[in-house]
Amino acid sequence: MARRHSAHGRDQPFLPSWMPQQRQLLTLEDQGAPRSINLSDFGVGGRDRSWNVHARNFIAANRPQFDALGIGAELVPDRDHIDLRLRPGGVVGAVPLRAPDTRKIAGGVVVRPRFGWDGIGPLLARVGWSAQPEIIEFPLVPGSAREVPPWVLAGPVLNRLAALLKELRRGFRMQETVRQTPRGEILWGRYLTQQVARGAYHQLPCRFPDLGPDALLRGHLRWGIEVVQRSLELYSVTDVIARHLAQRAQALLFDLQDTPARAPDHHSLNLLLRSTGLPSEVLSRGLEALGWIADERGLAGRSPSDGLAWALPMHAVFERWVEYVVRAWAGGFGGQVRSGRTHQTSVSIQWHRPGHGSLTGLVPDLVVHQGRRVYVIDAKYKAHFQELDETRWLALAAELREDHRHDVHQILAYAALFEAPEITSVLVYPMHRTTWQRLAPNGRAVAKAMISQGGRPVTLALVGLPIVLPSDDGLLPLTRTLEELRAP
Repeated sequence: MARRHSAHGRDQPFLPSWMPQQRQLLTLEDQGAPRSINLSDFGVGGRDRSWNVHARNFIAANRPQFDALGIGAELVPDRDHIDLRLRPGGVVGAVPLRAPDTRKIAGGVVVRPRFGWDGIGPLLARVGWSAQPEIIEFPLVPGSAREVPPWVLAGPVLNRLAALLKELRRGFRMQETVRQTPRGEILWGRYLTQQVARGAYHQLPCRFPDLGPDALLRGHLRWGIEVVQRSLELYSVTDVIARHLAQRAQALLFDLQDTPARAPDHHSLNLLLRSTGLPSEVLSRGLEALGWIADERGLAGRSPSDGLAWALPMHAVFERWVEYVVRAWAGGFGGQVRSGRTHQTSVSIQWHRPGHGSLTGLVPDLVVHQGRRVYVIDAKYKAHFQELDETRWLALAAELREDHRHDVHQILAYAALFEAPEITSVLVYPMHRTTWQRLAPNGRAVAKAMISQGGRPVTLALVGLPIVLPSDDGLLPLTRTLEELRAP
């Protein structure tokens, strides 16, 4: 390849004008340290290539993407220039980034879970994918498919296709339409009141059995599930979640073995959306997933590097995980579990003057009733408990202490909603597996204190749970940790 000499005498590769420039993919870690980015990575031309001029345009061009992943853009002034840093929040995912001058896709950003993909995958499978990535209507994210495990997108796609397959009915179904030639049963009552009344004697309302849209849709479903299965089988030897999803796809294909696979196009998908009498949300979401596969948008297509834009709030994952563990724990002693996710714990706030209060209700994540005792549980996807163990309370930054105090005030406010003789308010924080394994055997993964609230004793508990399964023993080690909440 030809080379050109720079002003400093070093050889630099010469890129022909027709060769596309490789687009930058930034990687961050959820709730991790901010990362500085270089303007030169986004192909900005002109004499001034510093953030002094382009920072405002860059932030404006990417504001929807930053909001989707909870990323904060920070401008940090230096002596002679402005530094731009991206601070990740608690949402993992991938979004494209636009250049500040042309607004064209010039790169992307991937936020990875700080506990690692190996921990998140088994956890999502455990909770039945009740928390799953949400596909975002953004352009493809350059290079993101190389940074994200295949099951991140295959999981929600298979869920959509499985839900659509469940709604389909085998065999013929009755269809009603107006025809110029009779077919099946003529609806004479409708013919007299509607067609004859307005002189449309040649239009005959008919009811007849028809297999059309269902058979076509089943063929498209088989094709889509087969494509996803093939993409997962490439990784199923080394990735247990990919293997689990590939087996699920095989089970779905068993129900479609009597239907030949048919690749769809957007025209046929649009016709199905208008002609098939299925629930609108299930149908539209399933057909949208088939459209993604047909477009080869990062799902075993011809572009193995670019992927769909998606987002997964980690607090939702952790809340589902805590609920899953708490239900297993409560089942051991007959506790009744109510979930805020299903609106079973909501308590509304009635303001004397409507509109004056921004808070309309209190919603604890979980409430467990067992005899005279009530456990009010709130899951917090934060690093408090991990840092309380590693650096101790006095070493924490002032803003972190204040944030933790807010959590305590919130859970005690929840406790005031119940009149049980014995109340335990529980804050559950995520913890690294190695830290939990060091603390749990000695009972130090749970910290308890007694507080008098309105003359009534309330137990306050801080609990650390690993967001990664600690061993092959299933949930037993975790439920043993929660069992310390019942100890006097």
